[in-house]
Order: sequence, then C-alpha cells, then structure tokens
Amino acid sequence: MTADLWIVTCILLATIVAFVLDRFRLDVVAFVSLMALLATGILTPTEATAGFSNPLVLMIAGLFVVGGALLNSGVADLAGRGLSRLGGTSTVRLTITVMLSSALLSALLSSTGTVAVMLPVVISLCRGSEVPPAKLLIPLAFAASLGGMLTLIGTPPNMVVNQVLYDAGLEPFHFFSFAPAGVVVLGLGVAFMSTVGTRMLPARRTDSKHLPPDRGLVSRPELIHNYGIGSQIFQLRIPQGSMLADRTLRDLSLRTSFRVNVLAVSTPGPKGPVVRRCEPDTLLQAGDSLFVKSSNPQALENLVAESEIELVASPAELPREVPLAELIIPPRSTFIGRTIREVDFFHNHGAMVIALQQKGDPVDTYTSDTAMGPGDTLLVAANASAIKRLGQARNDFLLVSEQEEQLAPKLSPAAPWVVAILVAMLIAMSTGVVANVTAVLLAATLMVISGAFRGSNAYQSVNWESIVMIAAVMPLATALEKAGALDLVVTAILDSPGLTDPRALFLLLFAVTSLLSQAISNTATSVLIAPLALELARQLDVSPHPLLMGVALAASTSFATPVASPINALVAGAGGYRFGDFLKVGVPLQLLILIATLIIVPLLFPF
Repeated sequence: MTADLWIVTCILLATIVAFVLDRFRLDVVAFVSLMALLATGILTPTEATAGFSNPLVLMIAGLFVVGGALLNSGVADLAGRGLSRLGGTSTVRLTITVMLSSALLSALLSSTGTVAVMLPVVISLCRGSEVPPAKLLIPLAFAASLGGMLTLIGTPPNMVVNQVLYDAGLEPFHFFSFAPAGVVVLGLGVAFMSTVGTRMLPARRTDSKHLPPDRGLVSRPELIHNYGIGSQIFQLRIPQGSMLADRTLRDLSLRTSFRVNVLAVSTPGPKGPVVRRCEPDTLLQAGDSLFVKSSNPQALENLVAESEIELVASPAELPREVPLAELIIPPRSTFIGRTIREVDFFHNHGAMVIALQQKGDPVDTYTSDTAMGPGDTLLVAANASAIKRLGQARNDFLLVSEQEEQLAPKLSPAAPWVVAILVAMLIAMSTGVVANVTAVLLAATLMVISGAFRGSNAYQSVNWESIVMIAAVMPLATALEKAGALDLVVTAILDSPGLTDPRALFLLLFAVTSLLSQAISNTATSVLIAPLALELARQLDVSPHPLLMGVALAASTSFATPVASPINALVAGAGGYRFGDFLKVGVPLQLLILIATLIIVPLLFPF
C-alpha cells in the first residue's frame, strides 16, 4: 500500500468511527475529515471544495426550502391530518393508514419533515382510538424511510446515485424511475408491519395515562397528571403589607430564590377575577392571587413565611386561562445537553416550561436545571400566538399536542401558490423540460417570492448540518479513487469467483450499504458505495443501473436501531421504545426488502 492509501484509509476509518460514536455533529466530523485530506495533500483545493458547488448539494438545499414552504403554509399539516382521518380505530387499519400517509408525504418532503408533520397527528389518533403509541410510531418512522424510495427527490441517496450516473455520462434515472421498485417495497413494508410487525411491537403505553377519554381534544387534567404536577400547583394570595405587593416578578426573582415558578396571577375585577399569564414585568398588587408550581414543599413554606403571603389552596387547579402545550426535543436539536435556564426558553419562545419528561417519566428534580436530551417532552404554558410560533419552529422542538390540537390547521394566504409551484416543479422534473437542479432552485425561489416565508425563515428551513456534511463527504470518494483504494476493493471483489455473478454482487452491495446505514448517515453511505458500484459494473461489463438502484434502496433501510436515523431516534423517545424493539422488527423487514429488491430490480433494470 502506498503512503497516500494509508492516509486515506486512516481518515476514512476515523470518520466512520466518529459518525458511529455520534459525539460530534455530523457536519463537523465531515468537515474535519475534508480538512485532513486537504492538509495532507491528498486533495487539491479545487477537489476539496467541489462538493459545495455540486448540483446535487444545491438541489438538496432547494428541496429543504420547498419542504419548508409546505410546512409553513399549512399544506403539509392539512394533507397529513386529512389522510390520517381514514384510520378508524382498528390497529391494523391505523397502521396501514399511517404508513401510507407518511410514505406519500415522504415522497415529496424530507423524512424528518414528514415525521414532524405526522407525529402529533399519530399521537392524537392514539388518544382517540386508545391504541398505544408504541404500536404506530415505529411504523410511522419506517414508512417515512420507505416513502423516500418512491421518487427521485424522496431521499438524498436517490439523488446521489443519480448524480453518479450523470457524472459518468450515462443515462440517469428519471423522476419516477424509483417508483416501481419503491411501490413493491412499500407494499411489502406495509403488509409486514400491519400483520406480523404490529404483533411484535410492544403494547406498553408510554402514557397509560396518555389517552384521554374525550376524542379530539387533549385533556388538561390528563396532561397535568401525566407530568406529575397535579400536587405541585398552589394558590397564594398577596395581602396588604406583603413584600410582594407593588413589585414585578423580575424584581422578586422567586424562581432563583425559592425555586418557585409563578404561572398565573388572578386580579379581582368588577366582573370577576381577571387571570393573566405571568411575565417578568408583571406587576403584583395586594389582593392578587398567584398560581405557582413548586416541587419543593420546604421552599414553598419559606416563601410563604418570608413574604407574608397566604396559602389559599394546596394543591390548586391551574386556571383554564393558561393554555398548555406539549413539545418534543428532536435529534440534532441545539437544546440537547442544555438546561431550560441555559436556552432561556421563556425569553426566546414566549412559553414557560412547567414540567419535563425523560423516557416517558416525569423529572423529579428542578426542571430548569435538568439537561435535555433527544425524545424528551416538555409541558409548557403559552398563549395562542406563542403556541402558533412554537408549531412553526421545528428545528429545536416539535409541537406534539395542544388543548385543541384536532382543530383544522389554518392555511396561509400563500398556500394556493405553494401548491401550484410544487405541482409545476414535479411536472418539470418528471418531463425533463429543464434540469432537475434548475426546477428545484426555481421552485425554491418562487416559494420565497410567493410569501410562503417571512424574513430569514427560508434559510432556517434548510438543514445546514446535512448540507455541509454532504458537501464535505463527497470529496472523500475522490480521495479514495486518487489513492487507489477504489481499485484495490474492486480488484479484491473481482478476484473472488463467487462475487463476479451480478446477483451475488448486488447482494453484497445491498448488504454492505444496509449495514453501514445503521451506523452512519445513509447519504454518506451512498456517497461511498455508489462509485464502487459504478466501477464494479464497468469491470464486469454489466449495466450499473440495477446495482445503483440497489444501493439507493438499501440506504433507505435504516430500521434496525434507534440511532440508525434521526427519525428513529425521534419516535424512540415519543414511543418509549427500547433498543431491542427496533431490532426485533427492523431486521426481518430489512431481510424481506433484500429478497424483494433482489427479485424486482433486475426485472426492471436488467444487468
């Protein structure tokens, strides 16, 4: 082995290990790897930066904007809720409906965006039908991955293998080239999960308490009970002469001094008490009643004694004028590892965090000092406008439920334009009248012009971590080729008599891609494996199309672990799943898909 080959191999292995450990952001790992290749002279500056100008990267960024417009305009929410109303109350019927709804959305949106739309809908369906969420959330995640197999833009691996063909001067895949195989695989996945899979999934209720009797609305008492704060709400009254009178909450610093959260204040009025949600500048007056949350009885006693206030009700009922909502922390959220106090949630988002759940259990310690993790859920108090803003901020948290979550989502004035632009983009891409990247970037531009976004929201809709990661990983394939690693692997495979048969080679590539995608990004996996598949096809003088189609489909089978993809991690927390739950249903499904693709792909794309 040459020195360059040793260097590239070490950098590749270090990159894969860093991806698997998941202790650092994916874009940081990929960028450090790129800088190492540049610093060692393996890549020239032009080669190292080629990924950032690659049409594939620009197209993926544009698709994030298009997907963000569908979310912001309410079109995606309306579609998700409309499709899921067909589910009824049968577990099998719900599984089929949820999976088909998720797959159809995922064919146009990113898989993460699809789950962001469908998660609150599915949880609402569980509440209404009394089906445990654990029965439906893994099918939701799997279907979002399977739906990416339906179209060229359904998932980045599809676009990666298509770009490899285009760069090689070969006939690329068309918009619906993936659909025949994708429909077969999706049908197989739905059939498996709605029959065998649903029996293998746990029947545990992450919230036995989570299923209120009233269909369509989230019960306030149930929400309060789920988070274990029913006994932690107290009503206090400020008498004349109290140190709290004529001072603001900011001046008093009750949260810091006594670890007490003031949730609402009730002021006597001529037509009855007026209840207001508390803010830092809320002025307290004699005669006001405070509704506070405290998990420390001794701290509350100290507050009552030192402030000369009266304890009116212990515990008390939180006034209905304080709307509640439930949020979930997704993977890659900037909140992960930080506390409520550190993110200054109230100041930045206008909502007060009342309670926190981790792995389905309420946190007993002081909420503001507890570090958040992926899958954690927050119970917040917020007014209607703040809840609306929370629903639109999907990067750091997802709005899972609110008190009237079943009300029909409102469409923005730009919604008709968003639909028209989306249809025009799909027609342009399916007919090939313009290049795919042109169609996507033009659609993204029109989405902004139409008013689907305000200010810098279009930039916020782009997952820049994914964009930088893809752009930084792509030159790694160039480095492997320059150093001779690609030729070395190709030669080793060709020297193995059993692997020269195209079907055996297809099986090998599918297995390796599927295995790698359980540990690292499916996009990074396809970037590494697709050039290998192309070169092997050249050496064996067979068509590269079935091999690359197999690589793309295999990259979307990240089913076996909760860390195989962001959407698996997201539903793992919401469904209260264990590692073995994914393994139990994921591995059989992957084997079934392997057998199906081994049969169907060569029929559609002969070797």
